[in-house]
Amino acid sequence: MPCIRDVRWGVGKRLVGPKTALDPRRHLHSVSKLRTYSYEPLQASEIRLLDLQPGRHVDQIRCAMRRVALTDKSPYESLSYCWGTAREEKEVQCDGSTIPVTRNLFGALQHLRLEDAPRTLWIDAICINQANTVERGEQVGVMRGIFQFSERTVVWLGPSRHDSSRAIELIRQLAKVSQGRSANSWGPHLATKLPPLYDAAWSAFAALLKRQWWHRAWIVQEASVTRDITLVCGDDIFSWYELETAVQYAVDLGFFVAYGGSATFQAFTLFRTRANFLRERRPSLHDVLLQHRSFLATDPRDKVFGLLSLADQDSVKEMGIQPNYYQSSNDLFRAISESLLARQDLSAFKAAGIHDKSAESDLPSWVANWSVSDPTVPLDTSVTVDHGSKSAYPDILTPTFNACASTPSTPTFSPDHKLLRLHGVPVDHIAAVGALSRTRYLRHVSHMFELFVQCHDILTQLKDWETIARTHSTDPYPTGERNRDAFWHTLCAGRVPPNLVSARHDPRYKYYVLMRSLRRFVRVTVRWFPRSANDTWYNRFFYSLFQTAWLLLGWTPTKIQRIGFPPESLLPNHRRMARSQKGYVGLVPRLTREGDWIVVCEGGKLPLVVRREGEEWVLVGEAYVHGVMGGEAWDGRRGVDMWFK
Repeated sequence: MPCIRDVRWGVGKRLVGPKTALDPRRHLHSVSKLRTYSYEPLQASEIRLLDLQPGRHVDQIRCAMRRVALTDKSPYESLSYCWGTAREEKEVQCDGSTIPVTRNLFGALQHLRLEDAPRTLWIDAICINQANTVERGEQVGVMRGIFQFSERTVVWLGPSRHDSSRAIELIRQLAKVSQGRSANSWGPHLATKLPPLYDAAWSAFAALLKRQWWHRAWIVQEASVTRDITLVCGDDIFSWYELETAVQYAVDLGFFVAYGGSATFQAFTLFRTRANFLRERRPSLHDVLLQHRSFLATDPRDKVFGLLSLADQDSVKEMGIQPNYYQSSNDLFRAISESLLARQDLSAFKAAGIHDKSAESDLPSWVANWSVSDPTVPLDTSVTVDHGSKSAYPDILTPTFNACASTPSTPTFSPDHKLLRLHGVPVDHIAAVGALSRTRYLRHVSHMFELFVQCHDILTQLKDWETIARTHSTDPYPTGERNRDAFWHTLCAGRVPPNLVSARHDPRYKYYVLMRSLRRFVRVTVRWFPRSANDTWYNRFFYSLFQTAWLLLGWTPTKIQRIGFPPESLLPNHRRMARSQKGYVGLVPRLTREGDWIVVCEGGKLPLVVRREGEEWVLVGEAYVHGVMGGEAWDGRRGVDMWFK
């Protein structure tokens, strides 16, 4: 089979071939007059392959379908892409019939087609009979093998737009410049080998990482299990290695402070998942689901089915989860939660709780709604939020919470499985709730003005939280500690090393330096950076001056970030600070309100925030409450049965 390099579009080059003007004589016979393609049933272990016939860009797309055994190892390439909307469907010819495809897939076929030879592809929308629910489930079950056995996976990012060609050229430059250089090796070489920060190539790079492909749930598996990946954007082609190297180096150098660093979050999640899979590291299915909540799927069930092959298969079998499109998403999500609760702990609550009105469903509050794209990181997770930063902060602890004093849970369900009974101990009710932390890390901003806004917001939020925690009060905390010490521990969600190497590792010192730095930055920015400069050339030029100064002084963003809290301890994001009636301080879910209760239930490593509604309870979510994380508040004799709906 002709491969990419055999047909004149090797990595690092652009697609070639004339795109001649449209000849109307080529379209005398409309494909709409042909009958719709009729799929023949697949036998066990069979898949369909698509032979894309040669042609020029303007020619009608023609192809042929054939069935092969997956174990035959027939040569083919797998395609990873975004479906697009059905409202923009077009048609392609296949064996004398027509198959409807989305506009995005149609564009991919136009660009991937060769002029002088057929090209064999596996494309889910065409090679799977989407009208056959049973076949869909069976083919999803072998999707991992389909991508693993392919010669390569071709990623279609979409047509050229937003200066994407300049972005890809910058990717190649970054990959080349980074060779043999560490993240801290800033120097004059960057000034001559990379474009200045106000160059449009940087914003084009950020725009490329914000394309829809990066947010699609299915691409996690498609990009993780395959051996070789080639990315195509319009007429440009580049390698996965170039992309990953460029993104990592650009982030380490801090250029994304000025250009949409939040766009790299999805990319880093994908890089980490692919690396773990290739190293044969298989997390539990629950951990895989938690790590990829930010990805999206049109069908909520695909948020689970699309990730099954990345998990430890024993955990998948234990849960009894199989691709089954006859099963509703609610039944699927409930089955996952019930399977986790059967372990006699409450790990199922890491993603459970109530959500905003926009995500309302008829699921019980104790069932995790995996269709929701929630950026909140579980409090007792060892997964870093800012991927790749663990080596920079080796003293960060994986928490060992034990609020229930190792008491196993004995869950009971109502006959209709809508209610869950747990035995819990009330600790206290919420008396005050602080502002919501909406900030991400200082490098995850889209322009200089947003950096200023975030610094200002962080200052305002921390002052509000200090008020909630009564940090200036001389009254002792319920544990006998000073209120300020309890506040610092809460801000780090308990991730404080027991044996501090030096005073500079003390969270109190970090907090002092962070507040001082934020105040200085905001004061200088107010003087020199007008609000009207938002999203203009001045924005980029202003930040480029800072970049140049940092470069000449040898100040890397890694060094700058070390003055504040390390990323793993910034778990307050998307949470609130709250104080209970007795004076306990904690990090609570964003929808917590005054009057809610803090309880510790059997099997729960963390306290829960719950809300009473009549004779039943609603789970708001897990919380960190300083002073009760080690079982101090657990007394089974004071426990009551609580029915959660």
